Amino acid sequence: MDIWEQILWAVFAVMMGGALMAGVAVVVAATSEQRKYTQERRIGETLGNAGVATQGTVTQVRRSEHQLTSPGSHGQRMVALELTLQMSPPSPMPSVVLRTMIDELLLPRLAVPGATIHLLQDPANPAVVSVDRLRTPLEVQPAQG
Repeated sequence: MDIWEQILWAVFAVMMGGALMAGVAVVVAATSEQRKYTQERRIGETLGNAGVATQGTVTQVRRSEHQLTSPGSHGQRMVALELTLQMSPPSPMPSVVLRTMIDELLLPRLAVPGATIHLLQDPANPAVVSVDRLRTPLEVQPAQG
C-alpha cells in the first residue's frame, strides 16, 4: 500500500467517524426531546387514583422545538405540544406548563386557547400534573369492526 492509499484510508476513517458521531448526536437529541413529551403520561400512570382531579384552561399552545411527532398506540400521528394552562381554583398553582403528545385529529378541539383539559394533580407537588385521559382523551380510538 503506497502513501496515497494510506492517506485516503485515513481520510475515509475520519469522515466515517464524524458521520457516526453526528448520527449518535441526532439519536441522543431526539430521544431527549421525546422523553420531555412522554413523561406526562408516565406521571399520570404513577399518580393513578392518588391524583387530585382538577382542570386547566389552555392559554397558550406551542409545538415542540423540533416539530416532534410520533406514532400513537393505534398507528395514528401524535404531535408534541407544550400547553400553558390556567388552573381552575382552588388550585394552589395559578398556571402550569404541560408537555404532552396529542392525536393530530384532536388538535382543533384541545390545542386552542380556551379549551378545557381535565387533569390529575400531584397532591404533594401541585406543579406536577397529568392529563386525566378518562375525561380528556388524547387519542382517537379505532372503530370496532
